Amino acid sequence: MNNLPRKSIKARTSKIVIMLVLISVVIVSGVALFFFLRIRQSSEKTIVEEMERNTSIITKDKAAIAESEFNNYSNYITESVLFLEALYRDPNKYKANVIGKIDTSIVDDYSMQYNLLDKEHSVNELRDELFLLTNIETLWSNIMKLEGKTISTLYAGTESGFMMSYDKYASLAEVSEDGEVYFNHLERSWYKKAKAEKTVVFTDLSQDFFGRGLTLTCAAPFYNNGKFAGVVAMDILIKDLQDEIINIDLGEGSYAFLVNEVGNIIASPFLDKNTTEFENIGGLKSEYLSVSSKILSYKSGMLFTNGFYIAYEPIKLAHWVLCIHIPQSLIMQPVEVIDSIILRVATIFIIVFLAVALFSFVSTQVFATKLTDPILALKDDVSKISDGNLDYVARVTGNDEISDLANSFNSMTQSLKNYIKDLTSLTAEKERIGAELNVATHIQSSMLPSIFPAFPKDASFDIFATMNPAKEVGGDFYDFFKIDDKHIAIVVADVSGKGVPAALFMVIGKTLIKDHTGLNTNLADVFYDVNNILCESNSENLFITAFEAIINLETGKVHYVNAGHEMPYIYKKGKEWTAYQMKPGFVLAGMENMKFSAGEFTIEAGDKIFQYTDGVTEATSANNELYGMDRLKAALDANSDKKMEDLLPAIKADIDEFVGEAPQFDDITMLGFEYKGISQNN
Repeated sequence: MNNLPRKSIKARTSKIVIMLVLISVVIVSGVALFFFLRIRQSSEKTIVEEMERNTSIITKDKAAIAESEFNNYSNYITESVLFLEALYRDPNKYKANVIGKIDTSIVDDYSMQYNLLDKEHSVNELRDELFLLTNIETLWSNIMKLEGKTISTLYAGTESGFMMSYDKYASLAEVSEDGEVYFNHLERSWYKKAKAEKTVVFTDLSQDFFGRGLTLTCAAPFYNNGKFAGVVAMDILIKDLQDEIINIDLGEGSYAFLVNEVGNIIASPFLDKNTTEFENIGGLKSEYLSVSSKILSYKSGMLFTNGFYIAYEPIKLAHWVLCIHIPQSLIMQPVEVIDSIILRVATIFIIVFLAVALFSFVSTQVFATKLTDPILALKDDVSKISDGNLDYVARVTGNDEISDLANSFNSMTQSLKNYIKDLTSLTAEKERIGAELNVATHIQSSMLPSIFPAFPKDASFDIFATMNPAKEVGGDFYDFFKIDDKHIAIVVADVSGKGVPAALFMVIGKTLIKDHTGLNTNLADVFYDVNNILCESNSENLFITAFEAIINLETGKVHYVNAGHEMPYIYKKGKEWTAYQMKPGFVLAGMENMKFSAGEFTIEAGDKIFQYTDGVTEATSANNELYGMDRLKAALDANSDKKMEDLLPAIKADIDEFVGEAPQFDDITMLGFEYKGISQNN
């Protein structure tokens, strides 16, 4: 008996609903707060990652702008190289142009001017080459029209001893007493570097001679028919380029700066734009000391050190590195905002929780009353039905799930009444059929010879047979009987189909075969007559595969006939089991007036015959693999020295081991016969 305190549905419903609402609010609040805390925990990482991504994009874009500008300058120098080398290759295509020596009085007017290397070189010696190369003025003039604001001077120094330039300012080189201007360009860094590297190069920053600002020199070697002839160069004013690159505003404390290939900071918001006194990024007083090696690796990157982040991107043509400095405090400002939002949200959740709890308590009482009243009424009706009054009809009120439940109870009551009636009848019928099948099983079993040894007084042979049906009754059968003291007949057959129809057809077939088998009867005629009789009354279209043999116990001669059945296995004493090849013939009950062919062979003392149905070779494992004739032969060979009463169980045990847990789909029938010699009847 249940001694637990009783609680009404209304009370339990109220409690459950209130608990569900409160639990839902707690879960929602907890989940929300959990995710806010997770957001708080991951915000720094997310913000840093976003900062790194944005800063990296900005750095790459700014570096790409500079790279593009330097690429343009490189192209101008390359064009100049190609033009000068074309002059050397085919000087006859160009006329000689007169060029004046440097005139220090010329200002604000672009012109071609020249100066000599030293006093050992004269204009007369160099006139032809000098006047030829002066043809480049056309190209340089066009370049200046495009880039006059950034390119201050275009010039070329030759290995032969002169230098020519295109500028609107006069050179600062000194004029000698003989009126010539001498300038040793061979010792200039731009000349040496371009000559040594044999490609377009950019030099360090230097101050323009005329106070126009910091300049960067771009230079490249040119050749006279494959032989080094000199270097062409340009001075580039980089003020505007520097401003464009480092002009970055990512927040208070952030700034950009440029580093050259030797580690000098050549541009930053804190550096005088006209100075050439640069601080080295790797200097002992520099805050970037610990990261200078990574910045100067000329690879893209982002790193954190000393409370700030550094993004760096190489400008490869100039051998510069663009760096962006961002303080950590700037990154963490949004995290502080998130903290304040989380605090406000937590306060709101507490207020909402208390309000929902109060509202849930009041509304649940009303809800529980309306929900439970119809249920309690239905409970009273069902109690009457459960007491055994199946004629009682539950009351149906309203049009909702509870009314559907009442209708279902009424339908269930009627179905239960019908089920009880049908079950009573079905149970009686099942018991009757079960009893009849049990009788049929015993009858079928009793029709097959089952007493062994079958002929204990006859020592000339040994015989044993088994039949394991797949259902209560089977369609397989075997038979053996003596025709006289010198002859014994053996039969193994398989009826198509399973169950009762096959069992009944088996009885007819077995009886007909035995009745038509006589002493001197030709077995082909026996099967001919049996086949025609079976065809006359075969409304179910069943058929039988059958093997019959008559064995002469004195001579060992075996007379047989086969109607579509499996080949028997023959064992010759001292040898192995072999499937005896024979024409299978047509099945019994398949077609009227079918003729069958008989055959014969001879066995000797110690020889054995094994016949079976297809349930043996077609036994199937759980992996859908058939037992097959090869496994059957192997099992027979392994047990060839056993008596028939031991051989057949051994074969069945091997089949069972192969099949395992898989169900038996077909009857398994086996018959074994061993010939021992001349009949010895006692």
